[in-house]
Amino acid sequence: MHNISFLALADQGRNAWWRYVLGTLLIVLVWIITSALMVIPIVSGAIAPDSPLGLALLPLSFAPMLLMTLLVNRWLHQRPAATLLGPDGRLNWRRIGLGAALWAALAGVAVAVEAMLYPGRYALNTALVETLPLLLVGLLLIPLQTSAEEVFVRGYLLQATGRLTRNPLLLSGINGVLFTLPHLANPEAAGQLLAAALVWFTFGVLFTLVTLRSGSLDYALGMHAGNNLFSFAIAGYEGGALPASSLFIASELDGVYAFVSLAAAALVAYWIFLRLESRQLVAR
Repeated sequence: MHNISFLALADQGRNAWWRYVLGTLLIVLVWIITSALMVIPIVSGAIAPDSPLGLALLPLSFAPMLLMTLLVNRWLHQRPAATLLGPDGRLNWRRIGLGAALWAALAGVAVAVEAMLYPGRYALNTALVETLPLLLVGLLLIPLQTSAEEVFVRGYLLQATGRLTRNPLLLSGINGVLFTLPHLANPEAAGQLLAAALVWFTFGVLFTLVTLRSGSLDYALGMHAGNNLFSFAIAGYEGGALPASSLFIASELDGVYAFVSLAAAALVAYWIFLRLESRQLVAR
């Protein structure tokens, strides 16, 4: 019944279908315009993309998405913005931390296996000291970017589509597609579009299932932040959306391995979360 409790939060306020269409258009339009304005200095060459300021502008461009999602929910739908988080209307930092730690651990296992299967693919970042300012900026601001995506996609859009169906598998598929579409413009999709799309779709499905099962955004917020922070700080690769400042850098992005390892990690993560939720229900 956890999926019903989270989706039922959208029963509050005003929920005519046109309000969700208008709300989505407003959020996306404001985000596109403001983010385009924010990256003009980078595109024009006034600010180097691999500088601390250039890096900061990228996650900061998601701040309008987060703000507009909260405002649309409050003003257009006339219900508390906190209903996008879960029934408690607040963040559960234990769940967020657990989600981040678990996913970072699974990502670490995937990278270790990849390094053993393909010797020489990963190398220690010899410019780690020089990129330390970038690392600090990323650690501070990347959670803003991941949180904005989660509140909009797993909060607003998931509850919107939950007005049409309460089937968790169908909702997860829809949400996975919605999560994938804006990511297709990322450099990771170049030359391996299908594999990259499957990776983002799998992320979207996993985060949605966990959100519906747990009844809140907490685990998804943690896992999303944990994934992006791990890729940015521990094991990344050249040519990504963000400058390579991680401890280890891969010489290439293997889309097939990324999808296979992600699918395996997603199954393990979901099984663990099912066990955790079952124990919490027994404890209650």
